[in-house]
Formats: sequence, C-alpha cells, structure tokens
Amino acid sequence: MNNRLIILFLQFILLISLSNALSIDSITVDTVSPGEEGIIRINIENEGDKDVELLSFNLKFPDSGIIPLGSSEAFVNRLKEGDDEVFVFRFKVTNVLSTGTYSLGYTINYEEDNDERQQSGVIGIVVSAEPELEVVADTQNSIVGKQGILNIRIINKGLADARFVYLFVEGDDSITLLSENSEYIGTIDSDDFETSSFDVVYNNRFSIISTKLVYKDFNNNEQEIKNSVSLRAYTNEEAIEKGILKKSNAPIYVGIIVLLLVLWILYRFIRKKRKNKN
Repeated sequence: MNNRLIILFLQFILLISLSNALSIDSITVDTVSPGEEGIIRINIENEGDKDVELLSFNLKFPDSGIIPLGSSEAFVNRLKEGDDEVFVFRFKVTNVLSTGTYSLGYTINYEEDNDERQQSGVIGIVVSAEPELEVVADTQNSIVGKQGILNIRIINKGLADARFVYLFVEGDDSITLLSENSEYIGTIDSDDFETSSFDVVYNNRFSIISTKLVYKDFNNNEQEIKNSVSLRAYTNEEAIEKGILKKSNAPIYVGIIVLLLVLWILYRFIRKKRKNKN
C-alpha cells in the first residue's frame, strides 16, 4: 500500500513538472485607442529539465473589433532547457470599437519526449481613450438691463464618454446669474453634446463667464477643465437694429388716437358754432 502511494505521488510530481515545463515569464500589451495599432509581446521560458520541440503560440482574436496584422500564430522548432523565446504579434483596433478591456485566448502547443502538450490562457487588451470636451455659449434676449437666457453647450469630440459631468458657471459684475450656478449633467457620449440653460441679467454690453467642467475619465480619474467665454449684450437701439427686439408701435397708435380725438372735438366745435349762427 505504501509503495502504491509513493508511485502515485511520484506520478503526480512528474505531471506537475511536465505541465509547468513552459511558463510565461512576461506579457506586455500596448494600450491603444480606437483606430490605433498595437503590439503584444509574450516571453516564454522553458523551466523544465528537457528541451521542447515544435513550440507554437496561437492567439485567438475575436470575430470583429480587434484585427491581427499578420499571422496570429508563431513557431519555434526547439526551445532548450533554461532558454526563453519572445513572440511578437501586431494588431489593430477598429474605429467603432468601444473603450474597455477585451480578452484574447491563447494556446501553447509543444512536444516533450515525443508527447504532445498544450497550455492555454487569456491575454487582456485595454482599449482606452479620453473625452475631448468643448464649451460653446449662446444667448437669448441678450439685452442690457433685461432678463435673458444663457445656453452652455458641452460638445464631446473625443473617442470616449465623459462620465459624471458637473458644470459650474461663474460671472463677473457685468452679468447676474438668476439660476443656480451649477448643474449635474451625467454622461456625455462620444460625438454627442448636452446643453444647460441659465437665467441671467446682462448688466453691461460686454461680459465674461467662467465655466468649470468636472468629470471622470476612462480610468475613473477625476478631471477638471476651466474655460472663459466672452458674451455680448445689446442696448435697446442695437437690439432693434439687429432684429432681436421689435420696435414698439404704441407711440404711433397713441398719436393716431389723439389726432382722431382732436379732429372729433374740432368737428363738434365747428358744428355747434354753425348751429348758433342759424
């Protein structure tokens, strides 16, 4: 019984040593953005006490999104005991692939003492990008001394979404904010925009507002963007000239009414005077 246990134990140790003959010493993968190319480097070491032959490393790329540039399989005829080998693969990420972490399966096939062996595992590829936020301001009813609306449009021109976006607005003495000076926007998708509106009063013809955007990037790090935007308001006369404010016709209407009233009084006076003569 003891001899049988010893034999089983030795077989188990042999199995472990055989299965661990090859080890992946290191894997380096380029972090890429959508549309970019990258390189995968795998360093394999023969930690066993025998040479291995017909060593192949095969990467399993997904059906779409991540494309191999060249072959997805590499070979080496023999890897001697204690030696290592570096396999290099090139790949490209399509423009439409979303940011995130993707898995590539791999298999290692080789022969040791004419026995075919196989190992498998997974390699991770990080597709990363950054939002590119731009602030654009436009105004409604921008007339000095009157209440108007300030619209802040935030455009995301980047390849990644901006998450947990907060907008803060501050003005100088030339503009008075009637609304809250901050607003939570949430997520601004790539190639999209969001608009926030604020009630304001323009105190001068020219004013400057300061905006601050706070958001989280792909790596969940908080980012901050500050910007200043110049605004233009108009006097009543300028607003009428530019069609922002319609000229009131009330004085004309009042003048017509007064004229008609004067003519009516004059008519009654003349009529009464003629009656008295008769």
